[in-house]
Amino acid sequence: MLATLALALIFAAPGNASAARRGNTALYRDRGPVFSVIAAPRLGVLFAGGARVIRPVGFGGGLQFRVHAGRVGPFRFGGEAHFGHLHFLERRDVLTPEGSSARRYAALGHTEFALGPSVQIVMGPVFLELGVAAGLGISTLVRPLGPFVTDEEDVTSVSAMLRGGGHLGVPIRNNQGLAIGASIHKYFSRKQVVAQPDPEEPDAPTDTNPFDLALEIIVGYHFMF
Repeated sequence: MLATLALALIFAAPGNASAARRGNTALYRDRGPVFSVIAAPRLGVLFAGGARVIRPVGFGGGLQFRVHAGRVGPFRFGGEAHFGHLHFLERRDVLTPEGSSARRYAALGHTEFALGPSVQIVMGPVFLELGVAAGLGISTLVRPLGPFVTDEEDVTSVSAMLRGGGHLGVPIRNNQGLAIGASIHKYFSRKQVVAQPDPEEPDAPTDTNPFDLALEIIVGYHFMF
């Protein structure tokens, strides 16, 4: 953190002639709010209970909106809003009554809506946007316990969630560029399931929370105005 602040103070500048020639003027605006939008695919990684019930690497997408108005040197303060989804899919082979195998799929998903404070740090030609947001998480788990559609476990949870992280912004042209970053999600769900259900033990006690921690990694499109 101290290294980030030091870089910001060293490289911060009131303007950037090269950026102006490329049309990247919003980043160096002296007054008024600066708005930014990110649309990005997501690489997701599950931790804790989620990683015990399904393959922990997934995919998704998200939309982020920020506004920064308060200024103190290279720092701009404001707020952020998030909407996104992470999806984790795993193929399962289950036995049929005839002794053959049937291909089925298990899926775990997280959808979040979150709001919170944000800070933008201008570091010369690039910038950081960091924030923490709280909101609502909608989580689902569907997994086969047998060869038929009726042989499924279907669990849904609506809970509070907290996310925190940030990204490096690289303006390219006309206030458009790339955002590269990561955020951690914490879902406060109380749902419990059996981590590895056994059809021979249908009454086994639950032992894990499938909706717990997740990481998102993004490389996406960033637009400022």
